Amino acid sequence: MKTRIAFLLLVIAAVVGFYYSTIRPTLTPAQPALNRRLIQDYRPPEIPPPQLPQPKIEMPTLPLPIPGSVRPTPEQAAAIRREDRTPLRMEVPIQNGATIDFSFGAPHVRSQGDDQVALDKALKEMAEATKDVQFPPSPAPQKK
Repeated sequence: MKTRIAFLLLVIAAVVGFYYSTIRPTLTPAQPALNRRLIQDYRPPEIPPPQLPQPKIEMPTLPLPIPGSVRPTPEQAAAIRREDRTPLRMEVPIQNGATIDFSFGAPHVRSQGDDQVALDKALKEMAEATKDVQFPPSPAPQKK
């Protein structure tokens, strides 16, 4: 029993010592270490701020653009679109008995035995479908 009381007193003494050595000094403000008379005697003189030039703000004046240069007329836009268009040239050598496959976006030449049969069948179907088709001549343009 005596050892328990002694141990409890030892723990209480350690907590009190810890409080006074670490926590208590942080609660009280520290005294300034400088001499106040020296601070007042050797203070530098007040210097007024320098005069800054006033900013000059000028709004620029831009001339208005020519009406046709900002947005082209529909006729000009159509002419520009037609002139810029260049046809794609896909050069594929002609090979008899071969199939040209454009399904990938570029020509691929394939030659298989079934291709000739499919080509003959497609040729007969196209000839049969177009045997009665006639295109009348277009009328001549009238002068205004």
